Amino acid sequence: MDKVLKYLKDIGRLEPIEIKNSSFTFLLSGPSTYIYVWIMLYYNPDLHIPFYGEIVFSLLFILVGSLPYLKRDKINESYGWITFITLIVFQYYLTYATALNNFSLDYLLVTYVFIFGSVLLLSNRLLVIIFSFSQLIHLAYRVYYSDLDRMSESAILVSMSTIFIFSFLVMNGLIRYRRKLEAINVKLEKRIRQRTIDLENRAKELLRKNKDLEEFAYVVSHDLKRPLRNIYTLTDWLTDGEEYQFNDEANQSLRLIQEQVTQMDLLVEGILNYSLQMDKERSKSSVDAQLLIDRIIKVNSSENVHIQSKQKLPKVIFNESQLLQVFQNLIQNAIKHNDKELVKITIDYQKNEKSHQFSIQDNGPGIDEKYHNKIFELFQKLELKSEIDSIGIGLALVKKIIERNGGEITVNSELGKGTTFVFTIPL
Repeated sequence: MDKVLKYLKDIGRLEPIEIKNSSFTFLLSGPSTYIYVWIMLYYNPDLHIPFYGEIVFSLLFILVGSLPYLKRDKINESYGWITFITLIVFQYYLTYATALNNFSLDYLLVTYVFIFGSVLLLSNRLLVIIFSFSQLIHLAYRVYYSDLDRMSESAILVSMSTIFIFSFLVMNGLIRYRRKLEAINVKLEKRIRQRTIDLENRAKELLRKNKDLEEFAYVVSHDLKRPLRNIYTLTDWLTDGEEYQFNDEANQSLRLIQEQVTQMDLLVEGILNYSLQMDKERSKSSVDAQLLIDRIIKVNSSENVHIQSKQKLPKVIFNESQLLQVFQNLIQNAIKHNDKELVKITIDYQKNEKSHQFSIQDNGPGIDEKYHNKIFELFQKLELKSEIDSIGIGLALVKKIIERNGGEITVNSELGKGTTFVFTIPL
């Protein structure tokens, strides 16, 4: 019994697009039926409309067409059966009215059109066969008991049979085509589902590996710093200690070791900072950029370094430690690579339609245009001077922070005319 009920339920189930099309057809058929009947009566007042059919069925079509808009699951699941019953009842009435009016051409025309259209609205072969067979039997019965001559009877039955056959062939082709599409859709859905699962698994694996890399970078950086500090302390003790006296060549070698240790310490610190920016979901809050810049200016200003802000900077939504690193790296970069006796750095701001725009301008030597992209790459430096504490991570870190937070950074510079770094933060 359950299998029979399930089978009947499946027969009456329509796809959402089919429900929409059937609903639209019924809503259109309601007023169209009423208008067509009144046009027939205008040209042929002798026509008989039994049981106020133009009113009853116009209202019925509108009601059936409106049902899907109630958005009830039970109605949508059985809408195929509702369509079938409505069509077969109206077709029975139409055949009865046609016979009652002695198979008038007005009624025959609408009968032919409606039978063809009704078959196209049905989405199940069994329903199409039941509808076609029952209406053909009913029509044959009415024709047989009518007062028509043999030729008229034959013409009506042949024409009606032809309509049924062609409409069934068309519908059968549409059903087969739809079944193929459904099979293709099922395969595509399976492939998409599997692809989604694979992507999710890959994303989880990448996330796990990123976390492992972060932990690895932190552990390695932390463990490397300890021996570096020990080496620096030992060399410093040897060069300054009174009990150990070395010649100038030995002292120079020790100082060279200290310089290399300092560079190595900077490199390790840079790798640590860069790796810790892997986490895009760092907490954000309202940060007063002006207070942040004031602190940086106070720390980095000196007799030969003059840093000023042209106007008051706004509050922005950002991670405070990351924004500090951005400004600190850009300002220190401008100081370290400046070739003037008096270093001048100017910080400016303007608000755009979708972002805050900050700029940091210096009076340094400038950067050739062919190196504008290179300076943002990891471990890339344009100078190889050992006295400059730079390991080529600062600008790469700045670019990474800005872009991971939805902003952009660019550089405007010419040789001998200074450099301006411009970056944006989304509003």
